[in-house]
Amino acid sequence: MSSTSTLRQYLSQLVLSFPGNFYENVAEDSEYQAISSSIQLILKGQSSDLISHADLQKLIFSSEAKTILNKFPSTSLREVLHEYGDFLVKVFNGEFANPLIGKTQLQIVAIAFLQSYVQLNFTGPAIAFSSRDMFFPEVDADIVKYEALKLLNSEGQQAYDLMNDPLFLVISEVLFEKLMNIDKKYSLIGKDIALSLEEVAEATAAAIKGSEGDPVQASLQWWRNRALQVHISIVSEPPNSLATISSLLLNPTVPNSLMPSTENSPEIQKLVQILYFLEAARGGIHAQTESLATPFLGHAKKLSQFNFLLSGAKAKRTKFQQFHTAALIILAKSKSTSVYDKVEEEVENPESFQLGDDLLLEKPQFESLDDLQFDEEPNSKRFKLDFAGLEEEQNEEKLLPIAFRQEDIPEDLRELNPNEQPALSALDNLQLLLRLVIIRQTTPSHDALVEQELMAIVSRIIYSSTKGCNWTIFSRALWERSLLETSKARTVERGILQMTSLVEEIGIKIKTKTLPSASDEELSPASSRLRFIHQLPLMPQWQMDAQLAEKYMSLGVVKSALEIYERLQLHCEAALCYAAVDNELQAEKILVERIKTHPDDVRAISILGDIKQDPSLWIKAWELGRYAKAKSSLSHYYYSPPKSSGLTKNLELALEHMHDCLTATPLNNENWFFYGCCGLESAQYELASEAFTRCVALDDTNSPAWSNLASSLIKLDKDRPAYNALKKAIRSGKENKNWRIYENYLTVSAKLNEWNDVLVASKELIEIRAKTEGESAIDINVYEKLAEILVATEYPRDSETRMTHYQNSCVDLICNVLPTVLTTSARCWRIIARVELWRGRPWAALECHERAYRALSQRAELEYQESAWNEAVDACSDLIGAYESLGERPGKHGADDLVCKDWKYKSRTTVRSLMSKGKAMWEDSEGWNRLQDLKEDLTNNR
Repeated sequence: MSSTSTLRQYLSQLVLSFPGNFYENVAEDSEYQAISSSIQLILKGQSSDLISHADLQKLIFSSEAKTILNKFPSTSLREVLHEYGDFLVKVFNGEFANPLIGKTQLQIVAIAFLQSYVQLNFTGPAIAFSSRDMFFPEVDADIVKYEALKLLNSEGQQAYDLMNDPLFLVISEVLFEKLMNIDKKYSLIGKDIALSLEEVAEATAAAIKGSEGDPVQASLQWWRNRALQVHISIVSEPPNSLATISSLLLNPTVPNSLMPSTENSPEIQKLVQILYFLEAARGGIHAQTESLATPFLGHAKKLSQFNFLLSGAKAKRTKFQQFHTAALIILAKSKSTSVYDKVEEEVENPESFQLGDDLLLEKPQFESLDDLQFDEEPNSKRFKLDFAGLEEEQNEEKLLPIAFRQEDIPEDLRELNPNEQPALSALDNLQLLLRLVIIRQTTPSHDALVEQELMAIVSRIIYSSTKGCNWTIFSRALWERSLLETSKARTVERGILQMTSLVEEIGIKIKTKTLPSASDEELSPASSRLRFIHQLPLMPQWQMDAQLAEKYMSLGVVKSALEIYERLQLHCEAALCYAAVDNELQAEKILVERIKTHPDDVRAISILGDIKQDPSLWIKAWELGRYAKAKSSLSHYYYSPPKSSGLTKNLELALEHMHDCLTATPLNNENWFFYGCCGLESAQYELASEAFTRCVALDDTNSPAWSNLASSLIKLDKDRPAYNALKKAIRSGKENKNWRIYENYLTVSAKLNEWNDVLVASKELIEIRAKTEGESAIDINVYEKLAEILVATEYPRDSETRMTHYQNSCVDLICNVLPTVLTTSARCWRIIARVELWRGRPWAALECHERAYRALSQRAELEYQESAWNEAVDACSDLIGAYESLGERPGKHGADDLVCKDWKYKSRTTVRSLMSKGKAMWEDSEGWNRLQDLKEDLTNNR
């Protein structure tokens, strides 16, 4: 086996975090044995043993290495570590005859540092030594930690003060950068705030250019991406620079280079590809660009052939329930298992607390799926959009595919027992959890239906067989269930206890435990805890603690919440909670004290500015750390100044500050949308067009952004692009239809002579607006034009010729839909009459003329408004003409039947009736004289 193939085999197993007993040692050459042994230690969850191994210690802590490290603290930690990283690259290259082996071995060392950090802060259990004892034993521990934390601060955001051994993460990232030949100037560790994102991105792009096919480089990019994802998770908001570089590193060439299709390991190839899609989706979640994550999950589902859907079934939820009620359920079945599901070691998963309620069942008891049936909206009420791309939209990947009827459920899922579904593979469980997080982050909180969907997902993981279920997956499912249960009175106790248990289960920095737990010997092994940590959204232990505190605050248990916040020293989060319960004075007090001790905590400064509505604090936060949210707050402040400020709206300042904000964080969808709205309002349509283009690039399901993009394009006389944008707006906003979008769609379509789309827009406008606005929702000019186009075509008179789509749709709109909203518009009735006559239905046309006349002759204005009187006379004259031209035509029933056999009598009666109505008020008027003439003509032609 070639050296490249050998390394590819080793590094792919390392990326996959293979269970140790499935690790394949493929090398016979002793040169590779060091690499193989190091990888096995990491896979067994013993990264700390690798770091402290004697052979490795000789390399990384040689006398020359110690000389460099001893420069700290007189020289800055950043300078020392960069010099140390350069030294290690040189040492490992010289230690091995093959430089590729040296580069790989140093990469594994960096991975061991990363995994040790993750174990110490995310998964537990603790390790036996500290980074300070290893690297700077003569320096005060607080100084080492403080300086390491400073290097992890990013874009003005402070890394969490009380994390364990931040130096491990710092050294890991430095080594990854050195191995990629990233110049110190472009390092993300202690990044200069003056350094632009473009410069850093260009340096990274240059470093990875031309590396396709190199497994060592591919592994390096993948693991550096993981390190950056960890880095993102330890600050309060995703730094744009970290998210951008992370996405550059984990690109489609990486899995192909690590395990190309030419290798004879089909299972490993498939697993590498699936994990790539899962981690790419996780990256989108971390960057708060969830819409970009969804397609990756679609690819993972297709590749793993995971079959699942959301459906409904009747279920009992209480112990004394005599009948079944509707409930949501996830039906899911894995196509196959993988090495992850064949782990021989018995892993003790976290305890799942029983509900123990005297009313509720532990889990819903479902009936058979045989009688599954839902009532849907009748098809007659739906209007199918008829434009290109609709079929593509219908086939789009959905986060939760839905089955409304039994026949919609695939046969293999239909056969499942809903109460005892088989356990899913680990990778399929990961897919469900990632979909859950996206749904939770992109839907309104406390939405009852959404919460039922989320509970259905976690129930599918928790209540199937948990034997062999990975510790991290099972504990995350329990955590998600607890978040849902703490919002309900009957389940809140179990939810709080479960959250407390999971926090304590990690076993980090919890000296006094509330609940009895396993001893250190009984804890699940680190290998199981670390196996899937890089595929799920990362949640450090302090964040779990903070969420528990938030739950206490929401329940009014303020004392317990504050105890947690004080223990965690999360000052900003505590202040935000106080502000949320309208105790702004206490929030200010906490923030002021924090700023006194940490004057460079720009997040605290900005939040204080939010509470006090003080622009000077936001400006200070921006100057100190280019904190983007401070500029966002300034922009909103000048757009809508508080009354107490005495200021008026200043769009130019709002735009200026938001531009600065977006320069620092160009991936924020909400800020781009606000920027675009300001551009529209200030008539800067080019700016608005660019802003909304960025919006839809980040989330192409954002219907308001598509609509506003179209509005700006219309103002720029770019009708065709506006037309395309409006079609996108309609497609993505079909669940929440906005009449303004359809009105713009109608206008632009009419300009471009896209009359099929004008029909679509017209019908939708009637359905949306008619209930509240009646016939005022009708644009008569549009309907006249549609009718004009229709009657200019040839009506098919024989049974073999079918009407065109336009003819069918136009007839349906004008003859079926339009009459349902008409009350007084004679003009609309005449339009309908014209179409009915085109269809060869003179009896229907005559009826429309009669309705037009009645609409005008029965108005109250007839008694006092001469214009109304004249309109009624005109309608009368039109009706007499219709009687004369249509009355003797063949009628509806054929044979000798006529449209109106007694049309002359009806004509005279109509004239007399209108004259009697107007005699008292309008005798001798011009309209009266016209009626007299009509009467005489009818009498003479008797």
